[in-house]
Amino acid sequence: MQKYLQRSFPGGNYQSAYEAGYCGYGIHRRLNDLGIKNIVINAADVPTSQKDKLQKRDPVDSRKLARGLEKNSLRGIHVFDRDLEELRSLNRTRFYLMRDLRRSKNRIKSFLLYYDIPLPGEFDNNQWSLKFIAWLKQVRLQTIAGQEAFSHLITSYEHHRQQLLILSRIVRLRISQHDKELFNLLKSISGIGPLTASALITEIGDINRFAHINDLASYVGLVPRVRESGETSYSGGITFRCNSFLRTLLIESSWQAIRMDPVLMQYYHSHLVNNKGHKVVIKVARKLLNRIRYVMKNRKPYDTGVA
Repeated sequence: MQKYLQRSFPGGNYQSAYEAGYCGYGIHRRLNDLGIKNIVINAADVPTSQKDKLQKRDPVDSRKLARGLEKNSLRGIHVFDRDLEELRSLNRTRFYLMRDLRRSKNRIKSFLLYYDIPLPGEFDNNQWSLKFIAWLKQVRLQTIAGQEAFSHLITSYEHHRQQLLILSRIVRLRISQHDKELFNLLKSISGIGPLTASALITEIGDINRFAHINDLASYVGLVPRVRESGETSYSGGITFRCNSFLRTLLIESSWQAIRMDPVLMQYYHSHLVNNKGHKVVIKVARKLLNRIRYVMKNRKPYDTGVA
């Protein structure tokens, strides 16, 4: 394509766009290296009509992108540099391992329930200690086939747990090498541990690309769905457009921050009167995000208990 452009339109100003997908940003970087100014866009943000939706074809989609480039109405998403993108992949791989570990736990619980094997009272909780694993290995099924099936489930759990421990140490090491100062500053915030701090660094990147806290909250997904027409205004739950990694971690961190920070605890209880806890914690997560933004922008440690 680059040879065609230079041959047919020498000295031109070349622009292109393509929709974000599973192929990542390799094509984006190659186009820019060839002198073609490229942007990667969110497919849901391309202006379209009902007719285009009903007759969706590649030529139609291509023309839409071309018209958007011509009118300068397309807005590209932020593309991380390659080094930070690979660091983010390391952190996300740990997230996937956590999900696999939870699935292994659920399979073991389901197996025990299916064969009516009760858990001892001391192990009937969410803590999977070494004593509990030792008890699982002592469980005996009636047949060799059943015992082999259960043994493989335990082996799968132990493998995922070991991989998660190794990768967690690697993540801490690589993040410290990338930006140790910011890593330690984020850990000073109530409810933010080392793994959440690493996710904030890799998923947000340069905090200055967000001009306002509302832009950052929209990126994370801590803004409500709004529908307004005339004098009628409806505000629903939080938007489905989000960074699922960050939003999940921030909500989990908010529950911890409430217990550790008296200001956030007071805010939580003051809004708990007419709301449910899982709704109020979203408000707390928004305030926690504001504190995170302040620490990242100013490079100052967080003062617990300061409004």
